[in-house]
Amino acid sequence: MKILMTSIVDLKKSQHNRPHQFVKYLSKNHEITILSINDWWKGDQGDLESYSSFFNDFLDNVDYFYLTDRKISPILQEVLFTKKIKELSKEDFDVHLNYNSLISGYRLSKCFNTILDLADDLTEMIRQSPQIPGFLRPIGGLMGDYYIKKDIDHAKYVTLTTSEIGENYHIPLKKAEIIPNGVDTQKFTYYVNSKEELGLNGFIVGYVGVLREWVDLEPVFKALTDLNHEIKLLIVGSEGRLKENKKLAKKWGVSDRVIFTGMVPYSEVPKYVSAMDVGLIPFNLSKVSHNALPLKLFEYMACEKPVISTEIDSLKAKFPKEILYTKNNDDYVNKIKMIYEDHLLSKKLGQGGRKIAEKHNWEHITTKLEDVLLKAVSV
Repeated sequence: MKILMTSIVDLKKSQHNRPHQFVKYLSKNHEITILSINDWWKGDQGDLESYSSFFNDFLDNVDYFYLTDRKISPILQEVLFTKKIKELSKEDFDVHLNYNSLISGYRLSKCFNTILDLADDLTEMIRQSPQIPGFLRPIGGLMGDYYIKKDIDHAKYVTLTTSEIGENYHIPLKKAEIIPNGVDTQKFTYYVNSKEELGLNGFIVGYVGVLREWVDLEPVFKALTDLNHEIKLLIVGSEGRLKENKKLAKKWGVSDRVIFTGMVPYSEVPKYVSAMDVGLIPFNLSKVSHNALPLKLFEYMACEKPVISTEIDSLKAKFPKEILYTKNNDDYVNKIKMIYEDHLLSKKLGQGGRKIAEKHNWEHITTKLEDVLLKAVSV
């Protein structure tokens, strides 16, 4: 197939995400052309070339275009820059995969059979986006509501990470296909000596990922004040509120027990996860988080780590007993102590998590997406 992909994520500048894996596996057997927004603002957030050198070689096998090279907000990129959209609309693509790209994706959905992939509560993310001035966010949210309805109407099928997203957007059951997030279980596996190799010691509570507005680590900083001093917090990532989180660690007097690595090469992430004794999903409770199925969950599980998460609706529905859940600071203290003091429980949760991860291998998941794309071609 000749596949056109529109993406709200800049695959060249963003940390590992769902569309990277789709393109990685689909490009082995199909011709891929990508049109994305330009995340120019991520250029000063770390060594992106070093981060992605191990992973993004598959992009050499695709045609990649930006809406614009101008340094303007993503919404303005989609609204104002249509030249490349018009050019691509005249080409002969078999199918169009729209990854959360509301406006450019909608325009191209009028030209090709389209699969809309909704991995998140996108309109709520727009309402919270720091890339959009505060006074414009409500307007951006209304635009998002308008275009996502159009995108759903024009799509042949809508692929979703969770059924909760489908319910939230009232997607007809005949269009909805669940394609969950996953993990590369060959690369993400338990590395026995990683703690020593990375120069870490003690009991490590860890978080890996972006530090965006839906991530709330303050209750964890506060919990450290009530936990054994051998227990430390490892934070791997820098995109978003890195400075704010360093200030919060200082505020709670735990800076000496919090290790901020910043951005690390993606090839090294499995080693950092392996060095953890427990993995955290410390999301605030919002519409964005309640509909989420975070990639980090499966990365922790693939490395046989027990997981502690805030009470996210989509996770509790799917994994009611496989994850330990928290509601407040006291819960963080109790659940971390539970893992710290009970090695058998930690091992049981870790081994059970690995079995779950093996059922969520990206290559298998992308095969399911490929089947949906082929189905759309034949409509």
